Amino acid sequence: MVNVRTAAVILLIISISLAGCSVSVEVTVQPDTAIAGSEETIESTAEVSEFEELVEPGGVFDPSVPDFFGEGVLPGSEPVPFGSGWFKGGFHSAPVFAPDGGRVWWGGSYGSEKVYTSRYADGVWTEQEEVSFSDNIRSYRDPFISPDGLKLYFISEAPLPGKSADGKENIWMMEWEEEGWSEPQPLPDVVNSYRLHWTVSVASNYDLYFAANVDGNPDIFKSDYINGEYTNPVSLGPPISTEQLEFTPNIAPDQSYLLFSRAMDNTRDPHLYISYADGKGWTEPVRVENVESCISPIVTPDRQYVIYLDGPSLLMWRDTSFIEELRSE
Repeated sequence: MVNVRTAAVILLIISISLAGCSVSVEVTVQPDTAIAGSEETIESTAEVSEFEELVEPGGVFDPSVPDFFGEGVLPGSEPVPFGSGWFKGGFHSAPVFAPDGGRVWWGGSYGSEKVYTSRYADGVWTEQEEVSFSDNIRSYRDPFISPDGLKLYFISEAPLPGKSADGKENIWMMEWEEEGWSEPQPLPDVVNSYRLHWTVSVASNYDLYFAANVDGNPDIFKSDYINGEYTNPVSLGPPISTEQLEFTPNIAPDQSYLLFSRAMDNTRDPHLYISYADGKGWTEPVRVENVESCISPIVTPDRQYVIYLDGPSLLMWRDTSFIEELRSE
């Protein structure tokens, strides 16, 4: 359950982030908020990974290997904390796993502009490390890897090529090549002309889903991936995009269902919703009732668990039994 102080921080993050503004650590993570570690500790101890060695694509997810950061018991339908005592610092997005489950990335607190990673080696998860995908980029947020592990996306305020400064968030992408990851490239202007893309999700065919702030109201958009190019994004429209606040989408690899966060307004807690593709569009979203507060829902590669933010310093998870249970409602 989210206490009053934590809920206030969540709502502050939503109201400021959805406006597409740049904020500081003091805004997103309050000094008196309980956090395992601190940004100062991370910055002084974390090593920067060589981005060429982040992950080799492919592999089959084996839930017995990663052991999910020492979690002794896998969750059922009731949400429980995830990775308690292991992760250091705050969060702006939930962890995303490589297809085989042996590598994980996540976005640190908004003001940190950092992405962290860990890999499963010799039976244990390595200490979290700050990653740098390029020598030319210093700002990183909210990573997402495609279901096949061949494309890795992130959000950055780094200047676009040919520009000396930008000041807005844009989506960048890397592709796996024979010798490692390519140099990150921004997605085309048809996508990056929108304000805020918190967060990004892609299907197996690389169709892109993201949240953007249009006329002061965040909605969820889709950009089809056709012939190797992203097309002009289109709002999913009702019943997904409404006068309420919709953000942090997570699309099923086959695009059969969509998870996302929705809040009545920027004074209310966000909740987890699911909608199903029905051949004509999307069904009326249904709230997952026992998830009391949810930002950035991410489903594990085996599709058995969903991990999400219950606050800027708390990850929760539960099983995905609700996906079939709510399908007929």
